[in-house]
Amino acid sequence: MLQIGNIYGHGFGKAEISTLERAGFALRKQDSHYAGAQVCRFIDFEEGPALELIEVADPKAYLDFVPDGMAPYAPGINLVVPDWAERELDDFERKQDMYHPYRLHVPYDGSDDPAAPGWNYLNFATPLVPGVFVWLTRLDAPAPRKPFLRRHLNGAQSVRGLVFRGDADLLRPVARVAEVEPEGDAVTIEGVTLWPRSSLDDVPRIRRKAFPLLAVVVEAPDLREVPLDLRRSGAASFEGAPAVHLPMGDLSWDLLITEAPPGHPVRRFPTASAQAPRYTRRAMPQTGRR
Repeated sequence: MLQIGNIYGHGFGKAEISTLERAGFALRKQDSHYAGAQVCRFIDFEEGPALELIEVADPKAYLDFVPDGMAPYAPGINLVVPDWAERELDDFERKQDMYHPYRLHVPYDGSDDPAAPGWNYLNFATPLVPGVFVWLTRLDAPAPRKPFLRRHLNGAQSVRGLVFRGDADLLRPVARVAEVEPEGDAVTIEGVTLWPRSSLDDVPRIRRKAFPLLAVVVEAPDLREVPLDLRRSGAASFEGAPAVHLPMGDLSWDLLITEAPPGHPVRRFPTASAQAPRYTRRAMPQTGRR
């Protein structure tokens, strides 16, 4: 019933961004600047979550910003309560009291008006996954317009899943909050699968990661669209399928590009943005995830 809205990671500086662009990913044209001196760049897909690539411009301002339940520089996963769910954050707050939830409201226009439409966050002072910041979001109407989708030169279509260091117990709190039943040791949330490393038979070796979110797995129809030098240097396999492994730094997750299964529908680009109002975002308050 919940959806994964975006997946973020730290440590995406010029070198990492250059590697992703060389691999055929098209980043959102404009950077965003968030609380804690965070410069955020995005890779958007027509379906499923976006990837949020963070570079911290001022470490002191960032450390002053870090909210309860967030380990500094940890990656994060945003679980969105969609409009059609007919559920409010109050429902989840009552049910998940053991994780010490707390609420934040950030207006879209950056004002201090608590009645202005904005993002409503449910954060957890006790992390659902130690070393990963998982939080819930409910958007007020009218929501901001969706970003214009750029075509990825490598044909990447969507995020297939996430690989974590650990076993099935690591993800049980996420399954509980998302109200889904684990499938074996894995947890699938609206088409995106979260795998503990112990549940996978065939995954590249991923080293030197400071946090348990090891890799994001992205699907593309044909790996030949990835530049040859990266296909050779990152040649790998994932659960029996060819893959390209793009290693990132120790703070961030790696990317695995895998081929989509035969018969996977080909999507058309570009798509029309949702016809919702645009909001001009001023300086964001120094509280919460944003």
